Amino acid sequence: MKKKIGILTFYPMHGGGIFQYIQSMVDALVADRSNTYIIFADMNDTRFDGYGLEVRKLNPCNRSGVNQVIIFAQLLLGLRWSFFLRNDEKQIYADIDLFMSPATSVYPHLFLRKPFVFTLHDMQEKYYPHAFTWIERFKRELRNRALTKSANAVICESNYVKQDIMHFLGTDSNKIAVIQSPPPSFLLSYEVDQKNFCSVKRKYSLPERYVFYPAQCWFHKNHIKLVDAFNIIVNETDEDVTLILSGSQQDNYPKLVAKIQELGIGHRVKHLGYIDYEDIPYLYKMAQMLVMPTLFESVSIPIYEAFALGVPVCCSNVVALPEQVGDAALIFDPNDPADMANKMLQLLRDASLASELAERGRQRVSSFDHKGYARKILDVINK
Repeated sequence: MKKKIGILTFYPMHGGGIFQYIQSMVDALVADRSNTYIIFADMNDTRFDGYGLEVRKLNPCNRSGVNQVIIFAQLLLGLRWSFFLRNDEKQIYADIDLFMSPATSVYPHLFLRKPFVFTLHDMQEKYYPHAFTWIERFKRELRNRALTKSANAVICESNYVKQDIMHFLGTDSNKIAVIQSPPPSFLLSYEVDQKNFCSVKRKYSLPERYVFYPAQCWFHKNHIKLVDAFNIIVNETDEDVTLILSGSQQDNYPKLVAKIQELGIGHRVKHLGYIDYEDIPYLYKMAQMLVMPTLFESVSIPIYEAFALGVPVCCSNVVALPEQVGDAALIFDPNDPADMANKMLQLLRDASLASELAERGRQRVSSFDHKGYARKILDVINK
């Protein structure tokens, strides 16, 4: 008998790599006929409307301040009561046999007392506690413990994160599945429209040569050290290149702007803010490289996007990134701006190296397919 599996896609489009992760999971499972999949999405989310799956849309009640306090109190007391859910919410979830939560969230599955599988993306608060307030750290601890204790299975994307889950949360290794997600399926066989290059370039006023970094302005994304590294390129070389940044302008953004002004390189650094998703492939394709200076990343979706689109990559040597890129990228110490600048300059000045790395990246993701990804997820579901 087919199981009804609810995929929870409540996550903001501007929320970084998890947004793409959710898309990849749906891309993988949409072809499976052994189960019935039902998408749960926000009222204004239309991205899955053409997938041929049932999409149930609602405004979740967990976002109100009162309900946030109720959820926090329940996590603190180890409770799983669903009284705060509206009747229409309880009804819309009533027939689901198993929930898949691609984001690390407790809503609604923890309180409905139904089987669920969730993804724990990282535990960076254990390594960079100063980047989080004490209440944020406390909430993450309560949430992660409640989820790992109650989940039927936990998915993560690297062995590094699996070890963290076992070490910090005491979770049995048999409960944790390491499954790397490929880029969204449309990128793996993306065909560019040549006329769009000019329109995208004009839309964002892009220069001829630029290094691209798409990331939210969170502390661990390490924009400040990247700007320090780029300052070396601007002031100590004759390279005519610009640093293009994108992502929501929040959290560390004021510090980033202040740093750019302090160094006097505002004419060579441009922050585009949020980019329309359909334009992203063209920003990658026109870039000299993707740079990924992050201090903490379980798996980087932008790296896989760059690999899929044939763009060379230069990235940090932290956490699981060396495991992710293999020999398909130049890696650097993200705390050493000089090392970062040196690696970027290698790619800017050596066209054959850039081409070779781009090809290795293509080959690395060519072995990824959503059928194989789906099989691994189904193994977890069936187990």
